[in-house]
Amino acid sequence: MLEPSEEAPLEPDGEERPPLDILYRDERFIAVNKPGGLLVHRSSESRDRVFLLQELRNQIEAHVFPVHRLDRAASGVIVLALSGDDARDLQDALADESTRKEYLALVRGSSPERGEVDRPLTADNGVKKDARTSFEKIAEFSRCSLLRVRIFTGRRHQIRRHMNHLAHQLIGDSTYGKGKINRFFRDEYDLPRMFLHAAEIDMPSPGASEETPERLTIRAPLAEDLRAFLTRLPDVESDLIDRL
Repeated sequence: MLEPSEEAPLEPDGEERPPLDILYRDERFIAVNKPGGLLVHRSSESRDRVFLLQELRNQIEAHVFPVHRLDRAASGVIVLALSGDDARDLQDALADESTRKEYLALVRGSSPERGEVDRPLTADNGVKKDARTSFEKIAEFSRCSLLRVRIFTGRRHQIRRHMNHLAHQLIGDSTYGKGKINRFFRDEYDLPRMFLHAAEIDMPSPGASEETPERLTIRAPLAEDLRAFLTRLPDVESDLIDRL
């Protein structure tokens, strides 16, 4: 579990930002649609001054407790707790074997119709940890495949590393992807960032009781910057974009 948002208020940087899109909220939990390019929390690896935790805390005037992460460049659903006790329940729910975490990812090349990668990944401390990812292809265009990806574990850069292992690197991924391909899509079609979006989390309701539903499903429509990028590609059908 990550640390609660107890840092000092953000210093003004002169930039007006729209409020975060709240997808779900009750007395214990809140889910937001994280914009691409926004770090979840402070990091020694970044000089950023704006973070999702502090932005959300200031917006709702309450501390929030993160349990899982999204890569900085990724967008989509992230769920946070409103107390330490609730964070433990949320952590248990996210770790439940029935929980589904689904992403939309655009990868290079013609991928298989479906597949699974069960390949351990090495953590920052050098320890290898089990990691499992599955995917199915939604569409193919512009020599790329649009995938619906499910992760069963939560390792650092799991989708990016597993797809790299299959030689179907994410479009826009500056770490594991292909620079020449990324530059082409950026220069020709204004690719805004890495194409990875957390589309849905479906999990047992954390600390479910008779008053709460048995499961909690939270969805985030495809981020507008990625949607706009798809509309600029010459061979993407509009009805596909409408379904995402």
